[in-house]
Amino acid sequence: MRRPPRAAVPVGALVLALALTGCSGQPPGQSAAAQARTFPSGTTMHAIQQRGEVVVGVKYDQPSFGLLNPLTGKPEGFDIEIARLVAEDLTGSPHNVRYVETVTSNREAFIEQGKVDLVIASYVVNEKRKKKVSFAGPYYDTGIAVLARRDDRSIRDAHDLDGRPVCVAQGSHSAEVLPKVVPGVRLVEFSSYSYCAQALKDRRVDATVTSESILIGLEQQNPDELRVVPGYLEAEQTAIGFAKGDRELHAHLTGLLKEAVRDGRWGAAYRATVGKVTGQRPKPPEITL
Repeated sequence: MRRPPRAAVPVGALVLALALTGCSGQPPGQSAAAQARTFPSGTTMHAIQQRGEVVVGVKYDQPSFGLLNPLTGKPEGFDIEIARLVAEDLTGSPHNVRYVETVTSNREAFIEQGKVDLVIASYVVNEKRKKKVSFAGPYYDTGIAVLARRDDRSIRDAHDLDGRPVCVAQGSHSAEVLPKVVPGVRLVEFSSYSYCAQALKDRRVDATVTSESILIGLEQQNPDELRVVPGYLEAEQTAIGFAKGDRELHAHLTGLLKEAVRDGRWGAAYRATVGKVTGQRPKPPEITL
């Protein structure tokens, strides 16, 4: 008895299928290693792997950390390198990232509303934020510092800001800390530190106060006009933010960051970004959160 003939596969459909799978049956953008790894169903890691990309909230106005390159239209910096590291781990490719611009005042909201999977945006850990979101890290140790005009030598530390107008970002931890250290300071709030830097150059304010990691980038953009004043008002830790109580994701990100420190990927990311500006080789942070 003759077998019925097999249905012919159109050549065009076969070519399309091979193009989409890379001739290996894998979703586009995912390596064989990523496909071999399995995450428990129902976890954030599994959802990201199935989607094929991780959605990350980042800054677009902070040189060396998160800056949108006007020539390429793509963000770059140390925070971006950390996001790419996570993407490669979860999807098999560092390019499988969808970036969403976040500013200081909307980072918690974007996480709570599910607009992003993670926030990697110079996100400093504090008790107020920990009530709304969870953190993994830190991946960078920093501190609250002062940015002043290079020609203004009257500002040697934070106490010299007494009675002066000082710019901070809306919703920032610095806006809470600074008045406690300098009760007589006059706060001026803007939505981002790029506006603060312009106000400083225009002499509408006398200083800008926030994490040194942010101020380093602003000084990098304006080396002849602005300078970071030595010293910290308060030590800080920068970490990855995500949905409150996601224990599986926390455990996975903690393991990933520890591995990146051990195998040198953290150091390579730092040297390619912040290290080019500071010339320093800092000790990697202890992943303790």
